[in-house]
Amino acid sequence: MPTNLIYAELPRETLCGEGALKRTSDPKIIENYVRDESVIIIGKADEVVFPRDEKQIAEVLKEANRRGIRVTISGAGTGITGSRVPLGGIVLSTEMLTEVYPKQLACGELVEYSESGKRYSIFIGRDEETGEFYAIAPPGIPVEIFKRMVESKGLFYPPDSTETTAFLGGNVATNASGARTFHYGSTREYVRRLRVVLPNGDVLNIRRGEVFADGNKFTIVLTSGEQINLELPTYNMPKVEKNAAGYYVKPNMDLIDLFIGSEGTLGVISEVEVRLIEKPKAILPVFAHFSREDDAIKFAKVLKAHRQFLSKYSVNLLSIEFFDKNSVEFIRRKYPPPKIPANSNGIIFFELEIRDEDKAQEALEGIVSLLEECKVLETMTSFSPDWAREAKEIRHALPEGVNNFVRAHGTRKVATDIVVPEENFDEMMATYHQVGDGTDIPYVIFGHIGNNHLHFNFLPRTREELEKAVKACTLLLKKAVQLGGTVSGEHGVGKKRYVEDDEERPLLELMYGHKGLIEIAKIKHALDSNHILNIGNIVPEEYLKQVS
Repeated sequence: MPTNLIYAELPRETLCGEGALKRTSDPKIIENYVRDESVIIIGKADEVVFPRDEKQIAEVLKEANRRGIRVTISGAGTGITGSRVPLGGIVLSTEMLTEVYPKQLACGELVEYSESGKRYSIFIGRDEETGEFYAIAPPGIPVEIFKRMVESKGLFYPPDSTETTAFLGGNVATNASGARTFHYGSTREYVRRLRVVLPNGDVLNIRRGEVFADGNKFTIVLTSGEQINLELPTYNMPKVEKNAAGYYVKPNMDLIDLFIGSEGTLGVISEVEVRLIEKPKAILPVFAHFSREDDAIKFAKVLKAHRQFLSKYSVNLLSIEFFDKNSVEFIRRKYPPPKIPANSNGIIFFELEIRDEDKAQEALEGIVSLLEECKVLETMTSFSPDWAREAKEIRHALPEGVNNFVRAHGTRKVATDIVVPEENFDEMMATYHQVGDGTDIPYVIFGHIGNNHLHFNFLPRTREELEKAVKACTLLLKKAVQLGGTVSGEHGVGKKRYVEDDEERPLLELMYGHKGLIEIAKIKHALDSNHILNIGNIVPEEYLKQVS
């Protein structure tokens, strides 16, 4: 029976870990863990530890908690918010957490895989009550390898974060999403159960549907008998399709949702159980080129409006992606005509799952008519596996081109992760161009237009332009909040800040203000009273000091 009360457990005995905990204080090795893909901040650490299982995680946290030493959780390092960047102390790397707890083998199947000298294992089972397929996996398994292992059994894990080398645990910690969130939803929708090691070394085994808030309150009973009473923040999350800004909060919510997307601030994920679906039979990737950006956006809107029509004829619209004129120019540098037409000034990339080829024909003919109405220049599509791979490469040529551009100029991109309600999309789009054009700094706009979630990237060429871009970015963030949107749709908040009046401020202040951040800090303090875990993520250290 659902309750708002959960009892912590002791960590599992060492079964995967062999021998003593691996650790190093070698500066050359530590250097690999003090930044992420964003390079927005360079950190520092005294040591890196490499636990192999839950018990070793708990040992690290208990000792650090006793001594008041900071611990920063490090996944694959693919994030762009500084979340895994340490601000001193210990880095807890999850890269050796690649095998499941062996006693899961009561029913179901153990799936094993080896690559580059590493062993991976997951457990696949089927729920006897619901018939639902699920997988139990370690947090340190790369998403691309996890998907490969699942698909070898004819099953499918739908969340499709852009960085497939990211670890599964990191995806849960940030509630990662991606292009196909349009159809499948984000990581949150697939997490059935989590094991989380708390800062004191106790473990919560949280199963979806078992622990719900009593209004806005949870009670956790530690193994010592001590009770922790959690009172959820009172802020309202924005009414948008994707949001990864701050703790997930709503009345009578499931406890598991507090930990999903909490960016490692409340505990270390030691095991993940996710829902699986049957593998799609056929996916058709389509590139549609337009001579005008407005025509591309118009097509995205009408395609989205025909979602139910397509479904009626056994076609699922999985994703709708947009690339503006500037983005197309970057992609064209790697894929010149005829691959990317010379007169293309806007691209819509979309994916269709064909469930029944005979029924789908009318839906496909309908899409062709919509393309013609929106003055499409050219379409590129095929069911060929080679085309599917190439389409993915073309789609990801933009980030590569952008990174090469700013690297060549010795700067970095200044990016947003904004989502706004559908009714305010056009106003946000106009603001992107108004602010971008007003700076004379190169920029690109691209991303998940199906969810009204576009990424705006300034590409500064000089230090002066970098400073100007950071300030201009604040105008975009404030506009998004004004329009009822979020400052982070899928990347999380990490240690990001915004600049106003030449002063750096916590990013979440824009959405939830001082009161909201204090409420978040109280949740963090209740579970991590010595403030050791992932300090600087979501809630800045200055707020933690106010609730100590």
